[in-house]
Amino acid sequence: MAGTPIKLGSILSFCIVLYAVYYRKNDIGDVRLSPVKEHLLFLEKENSVGVGKNQPKVALGYGACHDLFVNATALLDYRDLKGPPEHFNEITTKQEFLKSFAYFFKHGAAAERFMSNSELYDELVEQALKLSDTRWAIGGNAPLMAKRFFIEGWKVLLAAKMSNKLKAYIPEEIEIVGGEENEAVKDDIHMILEYKADEQFGAYKSPRANRYIMHNDENNPLLSSLEKLGEHLVKFTPNLLVISGLQMMDNFPFKQNGKDLRAERLDLVKEQILSQPLNTLSHFEMASYVDLELLTHLTTKVLPYVDSVGMNEQELSNLYNVLEYGEVMVVADSNPRVATALDQMRKTFHLIRQKNKEFNSKRKITRIHVHTLAYQAILTVKNSDWKRTEAAAAKASLTAHRYVCNTQKISLDKSKLLLDDSFSTTTDNDNNSRVFFEPTKPVACWDEELDGDKVEICVAPVLICTEAQLTAGAGDNISAAGLVLQVEK
Repeated sequence: MAGTPIKLGSILSFCIVLYAVYYRKNDIGDVRLSPVKEHLLFLEKENSVGVGKNQPKVALGYGACHDLFVNATALLDYRDLKGPPEHFNEITTKQEFLKSFAYFFKHGAAAERFMSNSELYDELVEQALKLSDTRWAIGGNAPLMAKRFFIEGWKVLLAAKMSNKLKAYIPEEIEIVGGEENEAVKDDIHMILEYKADEQFGAYKSPRANRYIMHNDENNPLLSSLEKLGEHLVKFTPNLLVISGLQMMDNFPFKQNGKDLRAERLDLVKEQILSQPLNTLSHFEMASYVDLELLTHLTTKVLPYVDSVGMNEQELSNLYNVLEYGEVMVVADSNPRVATALDQMRKTFHLIRQKNKEFNSKRKITRIHVHTLAYQAILTVKNSDWKRTEAAAAKASLTAHRYVCNTQKISLDKSKLLLDDSFSTTTDNDNNSRVFFEPTKPVACWDEELDGDKVEICVAPVLICTEAQLTAGAGDNISAAGLVLQVEK
């Protein structure tokens, strides 16, 4: 829906009646599903990625791992839990693990934690491998985003140190840099504890499908592929540089002999971004962070120098709270109102713009993408290098369904919409702007002015997969898909 949000008035009652007649749920299901699907597919088809000389190029860092997917409630026994759910920044014992898992499970919130107890971690991996439905896959933000860019037609350079066994998961056409030739690499293993919507863990029920990630990494926190990526960037000349995987540094024991190795490595990340010409766009992929010192580093060494940030609703709340109040927000609403997310996006945009000025950055934030269970929201500065925001929101929405359902086909019998027939664009009581959801033109776009710039905001509904096959990696695929159509060579 192009144009500005509609002001409430006499048109409101007419619209409510209209939507009640045409777009209410009938006995078969939500009749909005089919027109929403058709128009999202239309937008995707009408906007294709360049080929040949116009094929865009992306370089991504840092790291990779082996993901071990585990049925969470099959591995963990609720009866072993002693006491109420509780949040821990770092996991050292089985009880802390159980309490931490239960804490996020009852909120349906995604989480990622470092387990410093290597012996316990290895025991849990052994137990998980005894379960019949446990499976292996490649993991890490950079490899998963790299595969998505490749699938969608981009030329890809991936920075990650991995074994030949792990490289076998990556298409041969993707150039991998990071390790030395014939170097023996021990891959880090991440345990992905998955659960479905309405699943029970003792007295607790999950409000939505999600995952809890546990790791005991040795390679990834050190960003061991950073220097190799730097060597190849000059020749590769990417149109887009993606910075991801920095959450592996969360609560990792870096300080040695009074030296903060983490700050040094992040300074090198900053230098790598600054080494790129301004016409190479840079994107930072946010993740689940709880270490305030690390988050503070990100607000001074990464965020002031990137053009774009991508994140889910939990990560948005956390980033906003760190920028505004200097505090970590561990868990947030797993299905926030559109108005709430948009307000946080606007405030986050403003706060990062302040960082741009504070650090005299030659780059300014010009794009924010927030992906939630119910919708995609993309904010871009008009007349910036980011193109086709409406189509990008549609592409991200379709990718959310396809990835979680693990199929290319959009099946209406496996879809549902959570977006209402209309939504407010802000929680500000003095501003009664409202957007009406049109199933035949479901991506709502309008212009606003923020920090002296005209911006375009697009919100696309997600055809939520009701039979989730995959949860971990969804955000990486959705974020990459959102970027795919926004960069033109």
